[in-house]
Amino acid sequence: MKPYQLLLFVLLWGCNTPYYATVNNMGAQPATLTLTSGQVLNGKIQIRTFDSYSTISNVAFAEGVSKTYKTYYLNEIDFLFFNGSNYSVKNLKGNDMWGGNALRFIKELTPAGSKLQLFEHETISKGTDGKEVKETQLFVQLPGNTRDVYNAQSEKFIPNFDEKVAPYTTACIALTNKIKAKDKDFFYAFVNQGAVRRKQVWMNIVNEYNNCK
Repeated sequence: MKPYQLLLFVLLWGCNTPYYATVNNMGAQPATLTLTSGQVLNGKIQIRTFDSYSTISNVAFAEGVSKTYKTYYLNEIDFLFFNGSNYSVKNLKGNDMWGGNALRFIKELTPAGSKLQLFEHETISKGTDGKEVKETQLFVQLPGNTRDVYNAQSEKFIPNFDEKVAPYTTACIALTNKIKAKDKDFFYAFVNQGAVRRKQVWMNIVNEYNNCK
């Protein structure tokens, strides 16, 4: 077998071999892709990434039972439906590890189109024992911004959560006052901010803001 034939074989084999690490690193997985044109595609998807933080430039998608994958760039994609959840293309900001700018698919936790939204981003890191550990990070999409999302642990929100978050909720004064007053259901500190509590606080804020009269 000639070198270029071997390379082609490896590429084709990689496209058709099912695997899953995270939603931003998987191959030959059943999915539905909705394009910005309104077209809905059903079939299998392949998404490749170098690490948990790099920008995704495109995906490969094979419609129906076809084994031929076509490339779609992220600006052509509205959202991805995979494993029972919707994933939007968002610009992740606020991860100190890599500077905080990366276009990736992240899981919608709140209804699409809401004024204030929450998302989860899957990452894989190595634990002290050398084994891979899968984690999720919470991201927030602020009112008036449809592309950028901010890590809930970033300097965008902490420390001084009350001072930094309240200005974004002034369209709902009752909520703003709760945040400023450091109401335990609408505030978390820089320390003692476990993931469960952090998520619940943001859920409370999102629900009150989006349903504010």
